[in-house]
Amino acid sequence: MSWEEEEKPKGMTRREWVRLGMTIGAVGALASVGGLVSGQLLPPPIVASGTVRQDLLYTKFPTPQWWNSKDGEQVKVTDFGLWEGATGVWRGVYQGSQLLPGTGLPVIIIRVPYQAPQGTVPTASDLTEAKIVLPQGYDMFYDNGSDTQIVVLFDRCVHLCCYPGWHVVTNPPPLRNYLVPPPTYDVYHQDPVYCICHGSQYDPLLLAVNYNPVNSVNYVGATHVHGPATRALPIVPVQAKGGVLFGGMPDPRWYEYC
Repeated sequence: MSWEEEEKPKGMTRREWVRLGMTIGAVGALASVGGLVSGQLLPPPIVASGTVRQDLLYTKFPTPQWWNSKDGEQVKVTDFGLWEGATGVWRGVYQGSQLLPGTGLPVIIIRVPYQAPQGTVPTASDLTEAKIVLPQGYDMFYDNGSDTQIVVLFDRCVHLCCYPGWHVVTNPPPLRNYLVPPPTYDVYHQDPVYCICHGSQYDPLLLAVNYNPVNSVNYVGATHVHGPATRALPIVPVQAKGGVLFGGMPDPRWYEYC
């Protein structure tokens, strides 16, 4: 039996993940496989006419997941159990109800423990000092004021722009020699956001101000707790309207590094 066959029952392997082309969040399906393989940059974004939507919509994952049946539906704050996450798209270009392949920003939506004492969030003074202005009405995470907190992250690794995952690929398992103690794992025994291509990990409970050296802008992101990434994974500011999650664009340079 080969090593690949031995790994198979444990879940998706690294080789299988790379073979998919890593286009999970960008197009919502496998219609455009081949855009990114083992760190290769995607082609320039598609320029198309249509309507840009600010609401977050689910995208189908290539392996069985709880949200796959919701492909193309709006992401609702009541959909998530604690520690559940899903892939989605934000600011996709739509013609009617049809998402144009290759448009929009891929995102990961994660419900984390409500106001976890081990978590960190930049203060208002931190944002002011960093010259960060969030869109009016939007916050760094969704908070219903009682029991639900949801974080939305840009699904492009800051290392080489691969697509990190949330509890969907664990073979090989993430390394535990963390750069800083991640409460997601140390306290709650949940794997951080994991980019299987090269091993970077990000903790959605540790939001912090970081600096994007590609275009010299400060931003808020989920702290990297394992390399080779050297900075945080950018968040998407959010708010809920009628129970549906909407993203608000801060400085677009937060997401311009691929």
